[in-house]
Amino acid sequence: MKKKIIAMLLIAVMIGIALTNFVKTKIAEEQEVDALANSSLANSGLAVGQMAPDFELETLDGKKVKLSDFQGKKVILNFWATWCPPCKEEIPHMQKYYEKFAKEDNFEIVAVNLTNKDKSIEYVKEFAKTYEITYPVLLDTEGKQMKQYKIRIIPTTFYIDTKGVIQENKPGPVDQDSMKESIKSLD
Repeated sequence: MKKKIIAMLLIAVMIGIALTNFVKTKIAEEQEVDALANSSLANSGLAVGQMAPDFELETLDGKKVKLSDFQGKKVILNFWATWCPPCKEEIPHMQKYYEKFAKEDNFEIVAVNLTNKDKSIEYVKEFAKTYEITYPVLLDTEGKQMKQYKIRIIPTTFYIDTKGVIQENKPGPVDQDSMKESIKSLD
């Protein structure tokens, strides 16, 4: 009888040790994943304080537009793709904010579609119609601006002041409140 009790206690202790090690391993793995994700987010895009590199791309209707065309205005420069769920989530917020405050707050949204990673230009045009996007959508057909701006996560949004200097770099989706706060900080 005593041998059975001792054996059962020994088994219970061994199970407890195994569970403790399992839990510690899982926690360590989660911390490692979080650290990696945070370092990736921190390294997505150009640094705050840099001049925003100028570029020229075509709009959905074939006009050539340069980023420097918006000099003197605050710019929300957004990199996105049609297949990206967080991008789809933020577009209505961007559109509503643009309609309400663009003139009042002297800003422009410039949305750079990563066309080289998307289905086709025609698909992007249909997508923009469906989402009723009225701000400029530029087509990065070769992926040059994605490389130039060091985009690793989409969406990534840069807030650029009236002098062309990057004041904020936000990987991940934005909403109206965060845009309003970021635009106000550019004053």
